[in-house]
Amino acid sequence: MKTYVYTLFFYNPNRIGAVMKKWSTHCIALFFCASIMLSLGCIKKADNYQQFAVNFEWSGGGLSSPNPEITITNPPAGTGFFKVQMTDLDMTSFDHGGGTVPCTVKNGIATIEQGSLKGYRGPEPPMTQRHQYMIKVFALNMDQTLVLGEGKAVRSYPH
Repeated sequence: MKTYVYTLFFYNPNRIGAVMKKWSTHCIALFFCASIMLSLGCIKKADNYQQFAVNFEWSGGGLSSPNPEITITNPPAGTGFFKVQMTDLDMTSFDHGGGTVPCTVKNGIATIEQGSLKGYRGPEPPMTQRHQYMIKVFALNMDQTLVLGEGKAVRSYPH
């Protein structure tokens, strides 16, 4: 009997639209919650969390442009990876993405090479507008379970 009710519920032509709408709403809500958890960090912050300097200059624009070279000065000891996120401060609802890359420090400076962030989408404000963009960098430990610090830089585009 339960199988019959289940089948009737999902294949009833009068209810299929409502079932699909309810299902898609749940999927969207689940995706939204998962995105918040990942971006806000279910990763723990280190007790000695520290700020560091981040710098970049635009190397081009457009959504398909590669990320600019990003320099990080004095990242925390023990940094194994950098997680990078770009945000349009004038249109925060648009996700410019970023990515996670391994850390290599030389003389207190780490460089994220141009084009190394596969999830990055470049700046492209509406024509005749100038937007402010923030690149935020998180320093993660080797197993990416602890955030050791963060830094950010803001630039206008077009500049």
